[in-house]
Amino acid sequence: MHKINPLPIICLAKAIRTFGFGCISVVLAIFLLDRGFSPIWVGAIFSATLIEDAVVTTLVSIMAVRIGLRRVLLASSLLVVICGLALAFCSIPLVVILAAVFGIVSPAGYEGGPFSPVEQTIISDSEPVENLTRAFSWYNLTGFAGAALGALFAGAAVGFAHAAHADIYPAMFVLYALGGSVLALLYGSMRLERHSGMLAELNRTVEPGADSADVGDTLKSAFTLHRSKKHVLKLGALQSLDALGGGFVAQSLIAYWFYLRYQAGPEFTGPIFFWTNVLAAVSFTVAPLIVKRLGLLKTMVFTHLPCSLALCLIPFMPDAASAGLILLVRSLFSSMDIPVRQAFTMLMVSPDERPAAAGVISAARAMSQGLSPLFAGISMSGGAVFGLPFIFAGVAKSIYDVGLYAFFAGVPLHSVSANGSILAEELAMERNISPQAMSIDKKGEEKELQLV
Repeated sequence: MHKINPLPIICLAKAIRTFGFGCISVVLAIFLLDRGFSPIWVGAIFSATLIEDAVVTTLVSIMAVRIGLRRVLLASSLLVVICGLALAFCSIPLVVILAAVFGIVSPAGYEGGPFSPVEQTIISDSEPVENLTRAFSWYNLTGFAGAALGALFAGAAVGFAHAAHADIYPAMFVLYALGGSVLALLYGSMRLERHSGMLAELNRTVEPGADSADVGDTLKSAFTLHRSKKHVLKLGALQSLDALGGGFVAQSLIAYWFYLRYQAGPEFTGPIFFWTNVLAAVSFTVAPLIVKRLGLLKTMVFTHLPCSLALCLIPFMPDAASAGLILLVRSLFSSMDIPVRQAFTMLMVSPDERPAAAGVISAARAMSQGLSPLFAGISMSGGAVFGLPFIFAGVAKSIYDVGLYAFFAGVPLHSVSANGSILAEELAMERNISPQAMSIDKKGEEKELQLV
């Protein structure tokens, strides 16, 4: 039977999902404010949402292969539906808090829930190594395009509703729930060959004639971290620092800060977020070209560090327009590292470790990101709206960039694709050796020639 590439379905689902996340992120903080929550409570709810998301993502990602990747996606889609309907039709504070915390929402406006780790696993298992960066670029491009359209739609809808003196929030959350229903239909139509790439890796690790105990031990260790555990934990720690900074400038909190500092509402921040997401999406198409010249790691660091430093400038801008301009310029490069980072992570570990690695790193990011909104909410309460969250974010992200290059400059990458080919030039660049010093043996496993 001809194998159907799941990438187009996953990209479409990503676009629909991030449209909802982008839409909700523009109004979520102001929605909670209208429901009587203080700035500190808004930050606390966002923190609790992200921390809960981190815990669930970790557990689900580790067990995703055993549960079934498609089942995880379907269950997460159902949770989006429940969350959207609860926020749309219930005004009881406790129910609002429970829906925001235990449902799937994204204060950052881009991603939430176990969707991304599972989808990254499917993509990395179905795409050859030489196409992986390009596949993740398209994956993130569609995601940012959806988030951009969602933010633009939210800004226009709120502006229209204010002119008509109408309450737009219930309708937006209903639309969010409808998006979850469409996700369930898309994932339900997706047919996966059961982890062909990962099972092929397992077949190579089980020796012919091995007894049942040896086979059982191999299968028991499959789909968990083993050979790459040290690197994954180190990368997770660094990325948690990056996410800690990112949590201070989550899209919902930026919208809230513009509202407090410049009295600029969703009708202003909605279009700003639209264009920042559009520019970020366009930058994904450039990422594979830069990777070919610089390699994965250098692309991640050299495109991200200037954007980290730019965050520190925003609080010093005299008006909303100039602050928004910095956000727009920064968006040209700030997200270019995302598909490169995902490809680097998937190539750093062996195929059977990919679900756990994606889950651990996503959870580390979400856990750290969850701590930031509470402190950001405190710093913005009582009129203290100078912009300390932006400075904290810029410093944390800059430390991450420097640490990433310092610790991972010489880390080897797992380079075997489904057909046994490798991206020799790219991998050689990562290891600072010449492409001619690399070869592939008959099993498709990478070897480096000893240079005398």
